[in-house]
Amino acid sequence: MARKPCDYLLCGIGELYTMDSGSPGFVAAPDLESLPVLANGAVAVLNGKVAFVGSETELKEQYEPAEVVNLKGALLVPGLVDAHTHPAFAEGRAEEFDWRARGLSYLEIAKRGGGILSSVRAVREASEEELTAQVVAHFQRMQAHGTVACEAKSGYGLTLEDEVKSLRAIKAGAEATGMEVLPTFLGAHMVPQEFKEKPDRYVEILCEEVLPAIFEQGLARAADVFIEDHAFTLERAERYLSRASDLGFALRVHSDQFANVGGTELAVSLGAESVDHLEVLSDAGLDALVTSGTTCAGLLPTVPHFLRQDADAPAHKLLKAGVPWFVATDFNPGSCYTASLPEAAHFARIRLNLTALEALAGMTLHAATSLGAGDRLGRIAPGYEARFTILDLPDLFHFGYGLGENPARIWSP
Repeated sequence: MARKPCDYLLCGIGELYTMDSGSPGFVAAPDLESLPVLANGAVAVLNGKVAFVGSETELKEQYEPAEVVNLKGALLVPGLVDAHTHPAFAEGRAEEFDWRARGLSYLEIAKRGGGILSSVRAVREASEEELTAQVVAHFQRMQAHGTVACEAKSGYGLTLEDEVKSLRAIKAGAEATGMEVLPTFLGAHMVPQEFKEKPDRYVEILCEEVLPAIFEQGLARAADVFIEDHAFTLERAERYLSRASDLGFALRVHSDQFANVGGTELAVSLGAESVDHLEVLSDAGLDALVTSGTTCAGLLPTVPHFLRQDADAPAHKLLKAGVPWFVATDFNPGSCYTASLPEAAHFARIRLNLTALEALAGMTLHAATSLGAGDRLGRIAPGYEARFTILDLPDLFHFGYGLGENPARIWSP
């Protein structure tokens, strides 16, 4: 029988983690152990998509590749997806790192003039070309650590003009680097200084002017809000999220990072894709996530480490209760300056006590599913896009085991 043509045959794989359950959607934590792991597996790629997955012997008998790619014993996993990043910033905030060393908290730094509003000043002062150059550099850092796609938020402009500039910079950065980006509008990141005494007016502008303009220009697929005592109250967040949903945005939410004000329950009630942070998640919030079954818990374990906090999201409670989860970097200038998902895997294993497989699921199939891309990213299965991450590791137990190392590199046609 004549062999079928394919563009590439990936072989010499130490372990092949397909993350493919055979059905769409999230996979509960206990069920991860049943996902297929192939020793001496191989992947045939045709026209940029996975054509077949099986044993190396089987695929060499069935396929005639234009090119053979020998991974020389490395691990092959789906391309890593970072489901929570803030790459559209113009300057870092490294001085705040010293302030934390002197004992200042996140909120105290904000009161001193640092924090999100300092990033807002820098973005407003930057030209679109300057901001785009920064975003390009940020995406290149992510790619160097194995990330093939990311959710990317605006949120450091806080005017229509500067939010549009940020989202345009994100789009241009994606085009320049080949990073797939799923953009999110975060105009409700913080109430800007000029509206400090009239926050309801800012929410009105967001709802009646900014959200419609962003949607009409097609610059973002989702809208996000930071629900905290020092950011957006529950009532203002509900108005903003309801308007965003009515316009057709998907919803993503920052909540329960420093104080519990009911943000998780609100997010679930409005059908949000994810609620992220959750370091002070309440039992009521946990119950809401369990009832939802589709709103994802966004776990950002590098943030409490970076901020020198003791509290972590209750990952084991969430996973045991069957709540879908993802693990992301929260790459940003102030509370987590890392673009590396392998580094986030380390802290997921240290601070959240996740297994290597749970961390990997959170950065592949669950991350992609939470962003509405689970039908083409996050798994190595026929019909899925052929974008993979190669891990130069002896086995998956080493994923996140080393600190300050980068075992990841991207493979794509």
